Amino acid sequence: MYVRCSLAILAAALIATAQTTTVTPAQAQGYGRDCEHGPDTYRVRNVSSWDRLNIRSGPSSRRVIVGTIPATGTGIHCLGPCEGNWCRVSWRGIVGWTNMRFLGE
Repeated sequence: MYVRCSLAILAAALIATAQTTTVTPAQAQGYGRDCEHGPDTYRVRNVSSWDRLNIRSGPSSRRVIVGTIPATGTGIHCLGPCEGNWCRVSWRGIVGWTNMRFLGE
């Protein structure tokens, strides 16, 4: 019984620390995760020419893909503060989340 309770407490603690936190624009500036105070639009970067950047339903690679942007895509708009490394974006009518490492000026 003691081992089972300890494992449940450990699992709950791991889940709590793994959850995504919201980063405000002011906080994000220090971490380089602020598309809200960046350029008017972004372009795709760090994506192979034959590949596409996924736009997801939420701030996680586990979320459903709601659209894609070609590797040469430009004109990507940021819609607000990021959550971790993920920012909510809009591109040609598609709204969703993408990782900031794939967005450049």
